Amino acid sequence: MRKIKIAVISDIHGNSVALKEVIKDAKKNNVCDYVFLGDLVNDLPFGNETLEIVKGISNKVLKGNKEQYLIEYDKERYDWKNIQFRTVKFMYNELSKENLEYIKKLPHYMYVEYDGVKILFAHGSPKSVEEGIHRDDKNLLEKYTKDLDADALIIGHTHEQMWYEYVNNKLVVNAGCCGVSPFYNGEAEYIILNIENGKIEKVELKLIKYDIELLKKKIIESGILEEERVLMNLTYNSVRGNGKIRYEFLQEAKQLMLDRNGKWYKDDAKGIFTYFKLYDDDIWLGLAEKYKEYFIL
Repeated sequence: MRKIKIAVISDIHGNSVALKEVIKDAKKNNVCDYVFLGDLVNDLPFGNETLEIVKGISNKVLKGNKEQYLIEYDKERYDWKNIQFRTVKFMYNELSKENLEYIKKLPHYMYVEYDGVKILFAHGSPKSVEEGIHRDDKNLLEKYTKDLDADALIIGHTHEQMWYEYVNNKLVVNAGCCGVSPFYNGEAEYIILNIENGKIEKVELKLIKYDIELLKKKIIESGILEEERVLMNLTYNSVRGNGKIRYEFLQEAKQLMLDRNGKWYKDDAKGIFTYFKLYDDDIWLGLAEKYKEYFIL
């Protein structure tokens, strides 16, 4: 049987700079197919550029929760009262009509078969774009492999470092995070599946360097900082390998909301607000002042 090499790329989050370097590396490795696991856009403001690259090389593309946010916003068009997460509104306005319609049609999971090897690809889990399957969550791993009608389950979403293991004799792989991995300074994760002799012989965990200064320049030139500066700076900390800043900021915001209101969500939530945990503006801006030493954009 022929040897098949498949590049699996997840969680680009609009980082077209990282994606271009990943594609270059995949081509050097003689990859013959590409699968994208969703969260193609949002966070970094290069949605159209990212989607044009993706559409140009593969029809095996999933939506993630970030695409779902845009789809929900398109349905409701509600007033955006909170200053938080205006990056989503920016991305919605930036996307071409063609690309908005494209993401609406994307599935959240997909079965693909290569020379008798059946693989289930999903963004979060086979159930939902929002559900994350973590390596240490033995219950979920057991649940999704026990009766899995495939040889492997390949996922993303959690932004954990890439990993793979066998559960119930099924291969489970987390493809990592291409665009905003919180563990590295300007490096993108993706995986290559090597299929030969009717099975997945090898999983390559790839870490690819990209030009973070070019990314910074493109962010500044995009105009997104005039719309939303706080979350953009937190995201930029993540791509610089300082993801703990974003994590600590959001955890502290959550705790302040719980202390004040006993909850951090809206009782009448609909659309995009069923996904987002919204914080009061004074909490959001107060923490931005506290963390301002980390805000370099």
